[in-house]
Amino acid sequence: MALFTSNKYPKTAKYEAGIKQLNSDFERFNSYIESDELKRIKELEILINSSDFKKKVDKLKNEKFKDTAEYRQLNKYTTQKKSSELKKYFRYQASGMPEKVKKIEKSTKLKELAQLSEFVRSSEFLSEKKQKGFKKTEAFQKFKRYKELSKDAEIKLYNKQVKSAIYKNYLNIHDSERLKTFHELEHEVTSEKFIQFKNWMEDKKKFQKSEEYSLIQEHDKLLKSPDYNWYIKTEKKNSFNNINKWELSFEDEFSAKQLDKAKWITGYYWGKALLNKTYVLENENQFFTDNNISIDGNGVNINTRNEEADGLVWDMQRGFMPKKFNYTSGMISTGQSHRQAFGKIEAKVKVNHNKAVTHAFWMVGEEMAPQIDIFRFNSKNAKSFTSGIQLLNANTPEIVSKKINGANFDNDYYIYSLEWTKDKISWFINGVKVNEQSNNIPASPMYLVFSSHITDNKENINSNANIQVEWVKCYQSKN
Repeated sequence: MALFTSNKYPKTAKYEAGIKQLNSDFERFNSYIESDELKRIKELEILINSSDFKKKVDKLKNEKFKDTAEYRQLNKYTTQKKSSELKKYFRYQASGMPEKVKKIEKSTKLKELAQLSEFVRSSEFLSEKKQKGFKKTEAFQKFKRYKELSKDAEIKLYNKQVKSAIYKNYLNIHDSERLKTFHELEHEVTSEKFIQFKNWMEDKKKFQKSEEYSLIQEHDKLLKSPDYNWYIKTEKKNSFNNINKWELSFEDEFSAKQLDKAKWITGYYWGKALLNKTYVLENENQFFTDNNISIDGNGVNINTRNEEADGLVWDMQRGFMPKKFNYTSGMISTGQSHRQAFGKIEAKVKVNHNKAVTHAFWMVGEEMAPQIDIFRFNSKNAKSFTSGIQLLNANTPEIVSKKINGANFDNDYYIYSLEWTKDKISWFINGVKVNEQSNNIPASPMYLVFSSHITDNKENINSNANIQVEWVKCYQSKN
């Protein structure tokens, strides 16, 4: 059989610190996923990468005022304003002459002159003009008034203006569609809105002053955020696969002052759960007592002592038999509180080994086999242990196990782990795989057992012999 060895197991403190850091990072990672900062980054990424946003940015960077409809309006206005007809029109209008002409046009003098002019051209007047005594007639007085009005300065001004080219230009422009269009253009290009737009389009720094630029700057700044950079690096590492794979199904950190009896029974399951009795098997030379189980703030201790005790032993032929024992020890199991098939089981344990004592962390179901040994220390020292599966082959026990070494395991706590699937079981020490089996994989739910036994060796225990369990945890696969 292959032998898995390693003298390079990570230090337990370092390994556990790494696990705690990974869990802390996982919490931080998940917290950041829900953070306002990441939501804003993603929101901005969608926005600034959209075609509409890119078109706006391109327009801000490259579009000139001369490219706009507003520029064409201004150009049209400027061209019209420079036309000689409009210039003459506005100069003539500004002179006040149109108002004078209009006033004269509405005057009684002009009407009177028009009537007299018609009179002096009439046959009646021409006939009277040839008669003697014409100067004494009313017709002469009208003729005299006609001459007087014809020399009137206002009337002469009026006549001169209405015959002039500038007045005709004025009449041609005034109230025309051309003038209306010009005024509309002038109103548009002199408006505050138009001036602001023109100034904006001619500003060489308009992009830097835009909302789009501000959004890009905000996005760039957020991308430099320490939390975001940590998140991106962590996401690339993809370090949380193992955490995401499992969900906690059972744990005990033994932080109470005494053993949690809701989680643990002390002794074999069949005795405690069904008979309310503590017993040991016929090949065992110790008896289990609750006094050998203690909690001292650093976990639960299972102690083995040179100590006499009266108890029961299970004899295959005779049943329960009383017996005097020279040794006492302890056992705790989750037989009444927690069982599971498949998943991950791990515990942080230190063994104080004695060659007379077998320390074990194992799992078993309704039958005594199969069993899974996570560790079983039964060598002369704590430099090796076995892990594997105990089976029944035609009622004959069969043990498929591996010898694990590579460290002096009673020098420190180690984290012993088991990953159990339908296809295989893998064993780990501080994260390092030390054993794997893919045959005869149990499929029934099992419970956890920590125990210390004395079987073949009957000699005094002259040194500490105990298991110290700081914590134990069970996980089920999320899938």
